[in-house]
Amino acid sequence: MTIAIVIGTHGWAAEQLLKTAEMLLGEQENVGWIDFVPGENAETLIEKYNAQLAKLDTSKGVLFLVDTWGGSPFNAASRIVVDKERYEVIAGVNIPMLVETFMARDDDPSFDELVALAVETGREGVKALKAKPVEKAAPAPVAAAPKAAAPAKPMARMIIWLSGLPVSMTASFTVRSLPAGLKRPMSAVLLS
Repeated sequence: MTIAIVIGTHGWAAEQLLKTAEMLLGEQENVGWIDFVPGENAETLIEKYNAQLAKLDTSKGVLFLVDTWGGSPFNAASRIVVDKERYEVIAGVNIPMLVETFMARDDDPSFDELVALAVETGREGVKALKAKPVEKAAPAPVAAAPKAAAPAKPMARMIIWLSGLPVSMTASFTVRSLPAGLKRPMSAVLLS
C-alpha cells in the first residue's frame, strides 16, 4: 500500500481538491479528506481526522495536506502527528501538490522524499503569468568593529558650486555612488 494522504481545509474545499486531482489522474487509493465548517471546533476536527485514518492503511505513514498554516485543520492535524513517526502536516495544499504527490506515491518513495516533493511542487505550482523574476539582493556586508572613538579630522578641502555660486567647505566624506538617474548633482573641486 502507499503512504496515506488526508486533505483538510476550511469550508468545503477538501473534497473538491481531491475530485479535481482525480479528474486528472483517475481515482486515488488510500486518501481521505475532511472539511472544517462553521460550528465545528478542534475536537470535532480531530474526530473527523481519526474517522478518516481508521479507513486508511497508515503503515507507511500519513501526510496531512491542509490549506493554511496555523488554521484549525492544521492545528488539529498537528495534535495527531506530534508523537507519531512518519506522520507530517504540510500547509498550502494546491492542485499541483496533490497531482505530483499522488503520482510520486506510485514509485514508492521514502516518507521524507514524499514530504519534500509535496512541499516543493506545492511551492512551484504558484506562479504569475506576467511577473518578472525578482533578483534577490545580496546580503549587506558586515561592518568591521568600530575603532576607539576619536574626533574625525578633515580629509580634504572642497569647493562646491551650488547654483553657480562657489561655496568653500572642509569636511570628512566618503564618495560612494550617485542615486539612480542622478547624473551630476553639483560641481566640485577637491583641494588637498
